[in-house]
Amino acid sequence: MLSVSVALLAMFFGYGQQAKYIGAPALILSGLVALGHVVTLDEDAPGEWSNPDGSKSTWRHSLIELSIKILVFIAVFIAIYA
Repeated sequence: MLSVSVALLAMFFGYGQQAKYIGAPALILSGLVALGHVVTLDEDAPGEWSNPDGSKSTWRHSLIELSIKILVFIAVFIAIYA
């Protein structure tokens, strides 16, 4: 959050190129978090490792969390690079 805030502040003062470098850690971390969730998404499927009882609620919550993580990644990208 600090990285995005400082990058937006730098953009406000006219330092657009530097803002991209300052905001890069936030973009990288949010991307890795979303990618990590995608890689382990199958474990939350009904009957799998993290969900052996077959609960559809666990599966839906995992998909909602993934959607939020992807939206955060997109928001950071738009805030810094658009």
